[in-house]
Amino acid sequence: MGLQDENQEIRREDGTIARRPLWDTGWGPERAAHYAARRARYVDIDRLQLRAHGRAAVRLDFSYAAGRGPQRAEAARAVAVRFGVQARQLDRSGRALRVTGPAEDIARYAAALPRVLDHAEQLTSWAARMYGECARRPQHADRFEALGAGGRRAAAAYFRAIAFRRIVQVLTGPQPTSVPEVDPALPLWEQAETLGGVLGEYGWVEIRDAYDPAAALQLLDTAERIEAPTVRWPVTAAHGEQLALFDDAAPAVTGPVVVIPCSGPKLDHAAPAGKLYVGALHTHARRTADALTAHGGTVLVLSALHGFLPLDQVVEPYDHTWEDAGSITVEELRAQAVELGLTDADVVLLTPSRYTQRATAVWPQARTPLAHLGIGQQRGRLTAMREDARHYITAA
Repeated sequence: MGLQDENQEIRREDGTIARRPLWDTGWGPERAAHYAARRARYVDIDRLQLRAHGRAAVRLDFSYAAGRGPQRAEAARAVAVRFGVQARQLDRSGRALRVTGPAEDIARYAAALPRVLDHAEQLTSWAARMYGECARRPQHADRFEALGAGGRRAAAAYFRAIAFRRIVQVLTGPQPTSVPEVDPALPLWEQAETLGGVLGEYGWVEIRDAYDPAAALQLLDTAERIEAPTVRWPVTAAHGEQLALFDDAAPAVTGPVVVIPCSGPKLDHAAPAGKLYVGALHTHARRTADALTAHGGTVLVLSALHGFLPLDQVVEPYDHTWEDAGSITVEELRAQAVELGLTDADVVLLTPSRYTQRATAVWPQARTPLAHLGIGQQRGRLTAMREDARHYITAA
């Protein structure tokens, strides 16, 4: 599927011709504008960031929309799988995602997502109308009257949410799926998932072909290019802060890459990663990291949400732990190490166990001087390392 396709028909990799689904040409300007405005309400797509090795990232934000924002974000994660890109949750509300992957795949995904969400919402509205018609039938009046106004609204919202989730499951499948039929002997309000499956099967399209090539090209043309450093970052002492130098002509500086943990306590405003975290272990590890890199090297903060953060990278305050959904994966950490040019670096991990487990999956050769130590022993080892470089060893 090339991004240059300009018509409604596309040639698949196997040579067959398919009609591009969810296309909006031929409707006339008024309907096309209405369709575009409706799609824009589902998701706010930030500017693409182009990174090294043909990769890209984009942030997606979903408005609350009467509670549908998290549902749409969940759907967006399912759609991402079909496009071969990775989407992870950025906040506990579930309404912000960061999507990473090959640049062209990200562009196709971002161009297709509003169309796919709109298609799923229209099918879900069909299910909701069928539910409403059933609820208004005289034979069901007693049941719905007993629910009260609030109960009726909650029941309808629950039915819609279940139907939407099932519709998305079917639409994101690789091909039309055989689903159970609605049972006429059962009330419809007990068959939200079944009805969603039926409508998803009826409305199934190949969502990988749903992007507008012009929109995908525009996303790539307007993308922000994020340059990765071509040499290790030298460290200059300046009031204890690390200075990241990205000049290609700068001489390479020998020294370790020292990884330290983030912390729960943070400043209450956006700040560079080197200043944002104020937890005790982080601060202790930071002092040791600065000592180890005093003559060259770099310090990275490992965040459960963001991954490897240079000290000068500005970060918004957040509340996220490794147990929360959307934590950064080992695969994403490896990709970050590639982008940073640090895959073969001499790495020291001044991190507790959960951080160390993930970082050693990226750098199996890394030194882990805090491994197998309790919190008190970790602090003692960090102090010893600052005072005597010979403590720069792996703990038994």
